[in-house]
Amino acid sequence: MYRTIPVKAKFIDEEKAFWVNQCEHANSLINSAIYHTRQTHYNKLEQQQDAFTTYWRGDELLRNWKTYKCGTTYPELDKVLKDNPHYKAMAAQSAQQTLKTVGESIISYNGLVNAYYKGEVDRPSLPKYRKRGGLASVTFPRQALNYKDGCFHPSISRETKPHLLTNIALQLPEFIDSDWVKEVTVRPYLGELWIDWVIDDGKEPISNHPSLDYTQAWSFDHGGTNWLTGVSTRGRSLIIDGRKLKAMNQGYCRLVAKYKQGKSDFYWAGVLHEENEPALLERVPDYEDRSTKQRLVHFLGDNASDSNLDRVQRKRNNQMRDAINKAARFIVNQCLNDRIGNLVIGWNEGQKNGSNMGKRNNQNFVVIPTGRLIERLKQLCLEYGIILTITEEAYTSKASFLDGDSLPKHGEKPVGWKASGDRVKRGLYKSRDGHFINADCNGSANIMRKVAAQLGLNLVEVVRGALTLPQRFDLFTRLNKSYRRRCVACLQTA
Repeated sequence: MYRTIPVKAKFIDEEKAFWVNQCEHANSLINSAIYHTRQTHYNKLEQQQDAFTTYWRGDELLRNWKTYKCGTTYPELDKVLKDNPHYKAMAAQSAQQTLKTVGESIISYNGLVNAYYKGEVDRPSLPKYRKRGGLASVTFPRQALNYKDGCFHPSISRETKPHLLTNIALQLPEFIDSDWVKEVTVRPYLGELWIDWVIDDGKEPISNHPSLDYTQAWSFDHGGTNWLTGVSTRGRSLIIDGRKLKAMNQGYCRLVAKYKQGKSDFYWAGVLHEENEPALLERVPDYEDRSTKQRLVHFLGDNASDSNLDRVQRKRNNQMRDAINKAARFIVNQCLNDRIGNLVIGWNEGQKNGSNMGKRNNQNFVVIPTGRLIERLKQLCLEYGIILTITEEAYTSKASFLDGDSLPKHGEKPVGWKASGDRVKRGLYKSRDGHFINADCNGSANIMRKVAAQLGLNLVEVVRGALTLPQRFDLFTRLNKSYRRRCVACLQTA
C-alpha cells in the first residue's frame, strides 16, 4: 500500500541554502508554465470571432472572454520550457514533476469547465500565478535518487553542481526500508522544510479477515467536549475526551489574536485544515486554486510573513495531527480487540460550513478535525479488513433509541414526526418510559441503527446499561504502544 510519511528536515546551513534555492526555482518554473498556458490560451481565443461575451455584473455592462477549455498539456510545457533557466537549474526529472503539477491543474480546470456549463459550479478560472520569490515543493521520483550508506542522493543539474559547497543527501528514517521508497518531496511549510517519503511497503488491502465478525460493529458519534462517543453491538460504550483538543485550539486562537493585534485581517493566513477551508474562501473570494490546499503557506499582503504566527500554527497543526493519529489507532484497536469487522461513523457532508452556533461553540466544534480523522480511518481500516461505513446522522440526537423512533433522512422528515424522548439537560437523555441514558450514546446507537439492516447487524445486546455509563479515555495520557501491540497480537492468534 502506498502512503506518505512527512518528516521534519534537519539540514545544515549549506544544505538548507541548496534546498531553498531549488524550491525558488520550482516556484519560478511553475509561474513560467502558467504564463505560457495563459498566453497560449488567450491567443487562441483572439483568433475566434465569438470568443467575447457580454454580460451584466451588478449595474455595469461588461465584456469578457467566454469560458473555453485550455488545450495546453504537460508534454507541450516540457517541450517549450526545456531551455528555461529555472528548468535547467533543477534536475530534469524533478523539473518534469513540477511541470506535471501544472498539467494536472489544467486538467482540473477543463473538468470544471464541463461542470460549469452543466450549472454545477461557478465560473472557473485558469491556474493563477504563485507569489514571486516564494517557494514550491521539489519532487524526486525513485529514478532520480541514488541510495548509498543509509542516504538517498538526489540528482543535481549540471548548472547547479559546480556551485555546491557540500554533499547533498537525504537521511532515510530508520523505520523505512530503502526498497519501499517510490518518491521523495522536499517542501516548505510555515517557515520550515519538510521531507515527504512516499513508500510502498508491499502490504495489500484486506477485504475480509477471518478473525473478524462482520455481524458486529462499533458506531461513533462526534461532538465537542465528547469528541467521539462509541457504542458497540457487544454492549460496550466509550467516550474519547475532547476537552484537551478544545484547550489546544483556544490557546492557539488567543496567541493568533495576540500577534495580529492592531494588524489587518489579511495580515497572515496559514495552512488550514479542511474543516477551516470555507473560512479562508469566505475571506478571500478569488482564492480558486483548491489544489494547493494543505500544501504551502498562503501569504496575503506585503508583510504577511510572521515567524511567531508560523510557530504557533506549526505547533497547533502538529497537535491536531497527533490527536488524529492516536484517535484513529485507538478506534481500530478497539475493533481488533473485540474482533469486530464493522465501523460506522456519523457524518454530514458540509455540516461545518457556515456553522452558526455562536463564537465560542464554533471555536470548540468547527476547528476539531473530525473530517481528517475519517480520512485516516479509511486508510487504517483497509490494512486490517475492517469495513468503514459513513452515514448521515440526521435526527439521531433527537430520536430515542430505547423507544425505537423512526430515523428519517435530512429533509425527509414526515409531517407530525416527533421524538418519544427528550434531551432534558446537557449529556442526559430521557426516554418515553422515564429511563435516563447518556445523550451522546443515544445518538451513537441511533447512527448504528440507521445502517443495521444494510450491514446485517444484531442490536440485541445494545441495552440501557450499555448506554448509561460509557468509559472515558484521554488520548494523551491513557494510551500506550503496548495496548496497540496487544490488540494486533490478539487478532493474529485468533
